[in-house]
Amino acid sequence: MKKPFKTTLFGYGKKQVNKYINDVKEDYEHELKKKRDRMLELDEENRVLKAKLKEYEARIASYEEREAFISKALVKAEEKAQAIIEEGQKKAAAEMYKIEEEKNKWRIREKEIRRQLLEFEKEVYNLMESFYSEINYLASKEICAALLEEDSKEEEGKESSILKASAM
Repeated sequence: MKKPFKTTLFGYGKKQVNKYINDVKEDYEHELKKKRDRMLELDEENRVLKAKLKEYEARIASYEEREAFISKALVKAEEKAQAIIEEGQKKAAAEMYKIEEEKNKWRIREKEIRRQLLEFEKEVYNLMESFYSEINYLASKEICAALLEEDSKEEEGKESSILKASAM
């Protein structure tokens, strides 16, 4: 800011220069006060922001701690769930094995029963064959006996007819 000063015999006018210096000084002090006030405001704002930052950092630390705890809990829960699933699969496999074993036992038992049934059928068939043979034998024996008896009655009848005829 340039200001023209009046000149006097020995240079510039002292009053004017002093007034100018005082005005500049007052302006400077006023600006300095404004800057100091602004600096105090900024300092206060900085202090408030630092307090908030500490609070937020504490919250973040708390959240991180909670997150770690939850993360560990989730991992443990997943591990436990996996262990339960594996145990269930083992039990299911063991049950399936037992069921297969039982199924195989019943298959073997079924085969044995079928074999016994076939043997029984063979025995019944053989027994029936022997009964038929014996019945046929006895029937033929009876038929033979009946025929022989009939023949002998006929012969007796012929002999008696011959005897009667000769006696006459």
